[in-house]
Amino acid sequence: MKILSLHLEHFRRHTTLSLPLDAGINILYGRNGVGKTNILEAAYFACLTKSFIGASDSECLQFGATHFEIKAEMQSDLGVRSSVRVYFSNEEGKHIFINRSELEQFSKIVGEYPCIALSPYDLALVQGAPQERRRFLDNTISQTNRAYLENLLTYKRALTQRNKLLSEIKQYAHPKAEQLATLEVWTEQFVQLATSIIYQRMKFVKEFSSYLKAAYRKFASFSEEPSLCYDTEIDEVVENPTKDEIAAGLHLKLKHLQGEEFKRGQTLLGPHRDDLEFLIDGKSLKHYASQGQHKTFVICLKLAQHAYVGEQLNEVPIFLLDDVFSELDRERANDLIEILKPLGQSLITTTERKAFTGVSQIDVGYITYKSQQ
Repeated sequence: MKILSLHLEHFRRHTTLSLPLDAGINILYGRNGVGKTNILEAAYFACLTKSFIGASDSECLQFGATHFEIKAEMQSDLGVRSSVRVYFSNEEGKHIFINRSELEQFSKIVGEYPCIALSPYDLALVQGAPQERRRFLDNTISQTNRAYLENLLTYKRALTQRNKLLSEIKQYAHPKAEQLATLEVWTEQFVQLATSIIYQRMKFVKEFSSYLKAAYRKFASFSEEPSLCYDTEIDEVVENPTKDEIAAGLHLKLKHLQGEEFKRGQTLLGPHRDDLEFLIDGKSLKHYASQGQHKTFVICLKLAQHAYVGEQLNEVPIFLLDDVFSELDRERANDLIEILKPLGQSLITTTERKAFTGVSQIDVGYITYKSQQ
């Protein structure tokens, strides 16, 4: 997959910007504040309908503007062309169009235009809270498995309803019979959905480990052995559990937690509380690795994600790399460019023009100026 051209209106700092892109490596350079990251953010919006740094839609609206618009001309690896348009205003909300036809559900675009982003914010994957790692799991699996995405969306709705009921039960010293009956219905649906999500996550972690190790081997200077472990609060889960074993474990643990759930008014077990542990040479990356090892792991994690999504979809994802060179010495920066060359289209931001061969160099300040003439 590749973006042939990108057009922005009132998106972040760009009043208007038209940008043709090369099929290979595109280095977007310019001083800080010129809007380089904004271009990557817009590309991610076109592919996955949202910001890769977690910003809300309204935060991406240029100050003083009433709306923003992103237009992207796409081409698949088979040469099929299509257009994506993203429109947002505070009054009308967000609208997504593919070939001028509006999508009723934004989730329908996920997997159509595979895209992987790497930014300084991704250090939160190894240093931050479990929700960052759950987001990584869900983003990767959802781009390659539509059934997983649908289950995840349904699970979130079921979790909301179950939590609402538990919050009501919390107000009473003794739950009413009808509340308990309703809770049993929601719990059964909750367990069914949670089982499917946990099973798919465990399956993914097992498959993905080989991609992560392969990414490490691409760098001659990286000698560590990475590994992954899915961490669930279900008691006594075997190494490769069946769905029935996961469901049984969930039912048993929820039964033990029932009193505490009534007291706290929320669901205390499920994939929304699980974690993904990263290991280097068998030791916890978060607790034992250096800052440099954290950064190395994140780069390899994203390279592995790119390879995994590409193989699953038989479509090479677009790769967005924000400010990646600032943390690499010249040798590793050259290594990364050579690794990226056969990996399809990539957009890389940096503050200055680089002396790499075989790449397209784009002066963002100049392009911005020309677009506004």
